[in-house]
Amino acid sequence: MPVPTIARLVGGVRRRPLLVGGGAVTAVVVAVTLSLLLSGNDAPSPRANNVSRNFRACLLVSPTNATDAGLARAAWQGMQRAATAGHVNAQRFPTPTIDAKAALPYINGAVQQHCGLIIAVGTGMKPATEAAATANPRQRFALVGGVSSHPRIASVAATDDSKGLSAKVESLIARLTPPDA
Repeated sequence: MPVPTIARLVGGVRRRPLLVGGGAVTAVVVAVTLSLLLSGNDAPSPRANNVSRNFRACLLVSPTNATDAGLARAAWQGMQRAATAGHVNAQRFPTPTIDAKAALPYINGAVQQHCGLIIAVGTGMKPATEAAATANPRQRFALVGGVSSHPRIASVAATDDSKGLSAKVESLIARLTPPDA
């Protein structure tokens, strides 16, 4: 097999300049890519927290009047503070303006979402919350702004200031959150 001479190689470059240029560009791209991949990256990789095992507190809000809207805001603030302080996922489920009987499917939906504590806001949610507590003996409930005699429904009394109410909700969630959550 004859060895190619310099003259033959130079002649090949003159006849096929695009092919030779494309090969050179490909070689440079491969070299740069390999050097980047093999050099390592000192930047910290992003870290995702697993929140799937956190205690889940769910707020059900039915905007029936301005008083309930204020109670819902204060309860939500307390839930958010509880979420930042510990292993708690705070979720808010708005329900349409409905009567007490029609609220029951929304509460049952929160039960199906595996909420550790379901907080309902306003006296209008009381009958549906009591019915759900009777039907779900292992579920924990709280009623903000209303009083219930049901043994599994904690009542959070409305206070004159929203900070007091949000502190009560935060304390309730902290008390119910399992220590290993």
